[in-house]
Amino acid sequence: MKAYLKVIGILLLPLAFVIWYAYSPVQIPPPGWKLSKAKPHLNALVKEESPNRQGPTEKEKETSTTSMSSKTSKTSKTIAAAQAKEASPFLPDTSSHRILFFGDSMVEGLLRRMNCYAFANGHKMTNVVWYSSTTEIWAQTDTLRYFINNVQPTFAMISIGANEQFVKDAAGREAYIRQILKELGDIPFIWIGVPAWKEDTGINELTKRVVGESRYFDSRGLTLQRGRDRMHPTFYAASCWMDSVAVWMASPATAHPIRMDKPTDGRKHTYKTYALQPMRN
Repeated sequence: MKAYLKVIGILLLPLAFVIWYAYSPVQIPPPGWKLSKAKPHLNALVKEESPNRQGPTEKEKETSTTSMSSKTSKTSKTIAAAQAKEASPFLPDTSSHRILFFGDSMVEGLLRRMNCYAFANGHKMTNVVWYSSTTEIWAQTDTLRYFINNVQPTFAMISIGANEQFVKDAAGREAYIRQILKELGDIPFIWIGVPAWKEDTGINELTKRVVGESRYFDSRGLTLQRGRDRMHPTFYAASCWMDSVAVWMASPATAHPIRMDKPTDGRKHTYKTYALQPMRN
């Protein structure tokens, strides 16, 4: 029994020494031995560098270079993709739309050129010209609802306000404008402002505020040749007016830009147009 305990003691003594040395601050390397200090909480073997080593091997250099090239290539591709996306041209909605264009007599001059744009871009037009009409008349009748139900437009164009340039209660027209927008519901639209021939009493600013700048084309800055009544643009001037509107309609400045490439065939195109006479009091 004593011999057995002696053997166990002999075996445990070196083990105890190794454990003590690993965690003690004492540095006593025995001849031919190399003992590494244990690091608390780390269960990993540490590979020590040879003191004669001057730098990475050729193989390691090659591996490192390949890795860096790969990372650089990926970064370059990412930057190139971002730059391409930023530089890519703006693309409007290219769908073929059923467009309902309605309003007062200003529509008569605009629709001729707009019909050509519609043909060139695959749109279908239905035009409604209501002479002497106002926002009040359009809001308080079922005319707009009738045409929406029959045409089922996917886009609408509006030009109303020429007969309200000098009304005394311009602010009171807000309810009528909102009623028109309510009838349109979710149909994307633009409102073409009146090319005022004199300073108005507020209808243009009111309309712009209610419908929003991204849906309102402000025509007051245009210089247009006028007809005999000194109010309506000539047909040629109205065509130029429509060209300006078309550029804006296809730009990111609008709430729902659509395709409006300029016609190049030089031909006139016609679509169904309704001419409504003034209402009698």
